Amino acid sequence: MSTQGRCGTHSGRRWQTWALMLSALLLGCQNEPANIESSISAYRDRMLVQHQETPPESEPAAPPRQPVARPIPEQSELPPRSSLMTQPATESQPAPEAILAELADPTEAPQVFERRLERLRRDQAQRQDQHVVRNFERVVEQANEYLKLVGTRQDDPASRRPQVHLSLAECAQRALANSYTIRIEAHNPAISETQIVEAEAAFDAEFFLDTSWANLDQATASTFVPGTSDQRTIAGGFRKLLPTGMVASISTGLSRSKNSLPQQYQTLNPAFSTNLVGELRQPLLRGFGLGVNRAQINIRKIEHQISVEVFAQRVRDTLLTVEQAYWQLAQARRRATIYAESTAQNLITYRNMQDRLGHDATQVEVSNSEARWKTSYVAYLEYVKLIRDAEDQLKNVLNDPTFKLSEDVEIIPTETPLVAPIVLDHFAEVRTALDRRSEIRQAKERIHATRINTLVAKNAILPNLEASFRYEVQGIGRTADNSFDNLTTNRFISYTLGASFSYSFGERAARAAHRRARLQESQAVVSLNQATDQVVTEVNNSIRTLMVRYTQLPPSLESVQAAERNLRALQARTQRIDPNYLQTELGAVEQLASTRNTLLSVLLGYNVGIVELEKAKGTLLDYNNVVVSDAQPKR
Repeated sequence: MSTQGRCGTHSGRRWQTWALMLSALLLGCQNEPANIESSISAYRDRMLVQHQETPPESEPAAPPRQPVARPIPEQSELPPRSSLMTQPATESQPAPEAILAELADPTEAPQVFERRLERLRRDQAQRQDQHVVRNFERVVEQANEYLKLVGTRQDDPASRRPQVHLSLAECAQRALANSYTIRIEAHNPAISETQIVEAEAAFDAEFFLDTSWANLDQATASTFVPGTSDQRTIAGGFRKLLPTGMVASISTGLSRSKNSLPQQYQTLNPAFSTNLVGELRQPLLRGFGLGVNRAQINIRKIEHQISVEVFAQRVRDTLLTVEQAYWQLAQARRRATIYAESTAQNLITYRNMQDRLGHDATQVEVSNSEARWKTSYVAYLEYVKLIRDAEDQLKNVLNDPTFKLSEDVEIIPTETPLVAPIVLDHFAEVRTALDRRSEIRQAKERIHATRINTLVAKNAILPNLEASFRYEVQGIGRTADNSFDNLTTNRFISYTLGASFSYSFGERAARAAHRRARLQESQAVVSLNQATDQVVTEVNNSIRTLMVRYTQLPPSLESVQAAERNLRALQARTQRIDPNYLQTELGAVEQLASTRNTLLSVLLGYNVGIVELEKAKGTLLDYNNVVVSDAQPKR
């Protein structure tokens, strides 16, 4: 097995190319089934009509060249149409640095906190009272202490966990090489390949050998009929089923017979006889034709193709699961940074209330701030636990033997979330999905298989009419050698032509089987329509989600910035502490953490949405530069 790494057009990732291999070599030939494009063509035609209904705008003097969506090679008869471009509904594009600065990984948190502190010092430089800066300095120090919990062992908090830095490309490569799901599914194409060989074996030539010995002692009513006899026979030959349904056979036999008749009544006793027989038996109605007799081979080949498509689908699902687990880990780590700062801010507020107790703070404010700090600390410990859960989930998806679930290793994602906008051609994305999704290909192949079953079931209704031809050459002699020599003279030649006919009145069983096959074919067509609807729905939802997530980025960032300004403004006030003021400040701390968490969810949802769109289109393997090809398994 080999794979290729990602060189994604959206994220700019550079991966080393490698191919994912499995043993899936098709044997024999297969009749080309009829194309099934009615449902997919209906979707394309409907989208084309809807697009044509849009009134064209007046052309300017120098019109720009519009993007064109061209049909796929299998649908070359369709005319090209202007692309239905979809882009984020936002005018302002946030700077990626501004977004990522609010969502730091624990390994980057000290540097990010320091930059925030420097920015706060510049903003507060004109103020005489620098207690806001001093307060944030204490917050930064305490937040860094809290973040040490991310890298410490649970059984020994004094020791650090070993760190492993993983990129998204490396995670995908490890999953493709070690995933249990892929390895299990990779056996199915090879298993279905053996079923093809089984079906083709029905046309293998067969050697047969028959022998018998009969020692008879029978009562007779005539002296001319022997009462005792000894007969020994051996015969062997070859027979083969042909694709038309004909059974051809050729055989030769030798027999020795001896009886109790007196010598004057017979010339040879014992007598040796030899024969050479060629026989052809051809069904003319039921069981006649290539389509009927090769039906099982063609069905097994279709099942093999379906297993290959299912395998590719499992690879795509695994890649999507890897990316989702990777970004979930990145989200859990960045969320821990957010709430480490929030918890540290609550702790510093609690300590400030203790320092001002008896001056302008009462025990009410002290207890309130203490309760808020303890509550946030409990929540922070839960977020640290979620990091370890996400690490185990990623390791469980990778199934890499170097990352054992029993080992406590800190996995640090190194991939930077993508912030750049993406412009999509909605019509082209749907067209690509209808052409590339494995579910649609599987549904088409199942229709081909049901049509073959319908053909076989229809043939089974016909009467059984069989023609036969037998050619035989005989020889006889006192010895086996004499008998064979006599055979070669071609003196005794026989021809036999025959026909057999049978018909079951009503053919109830055959007609019921034919009706069942037709219903299954109709069911498969409906399944194709269902799969088509599901694919189009997934693409529409993925595009919609992707556009909405990017549109949410600017207001989410502005919300974070506004919440931070609100908190600093509250902290800059020097009025007397009272419960309302304290409640407002503590609420501002929670609001800042909540807005950052929302921004984090939107950003990582946007990155996951890109991959989900590629999966919905059926192009996730191309997006990751992964190739599925046939190869012999490694010994």
